[in-house]
Amino acid sequence: MSDDFSVFDRRMKILGILKNQRRISRLELARRFSVSDDAIGRDVTALSRFVPISSSMGRNGGIYIIDEYDTTKTYLSRDEENLLKELVPTLSGKKKLILETILYKFSIPKAK
Repeated sequence: MSDDFSVFDRRMKILGILKNQRRISRLELARRFSVSDDAIGRDVTALSRFVPISSSMGRNGGIYIIDEYDTTKTYLSRDEENLLKELVPTLSGKKKLILETILYKFSIPKAK
């Protein structure tokens, strides 16, 4: 995959690879996109703001999306989630319950 990609295109393709393969090494991504390991590191850092991406070292290591994350579901971004959490204490009754339900349904799962 030696085509020239914009940074955005490359990140979207990395996300697609992670959704399909679930795990890949930084070195393999760097080879596929003909970029440095550091560039892949920056890509993963940027993507992890929206998708719970983690990494591990060793023989079975690599970059992966946490298992609890449903790649077919739409989640709140961290900024959206934080704003809604700030609003919860300002509400009461049914409105508070509705907002807490939205947060429960659409917040990105936390790694266990």
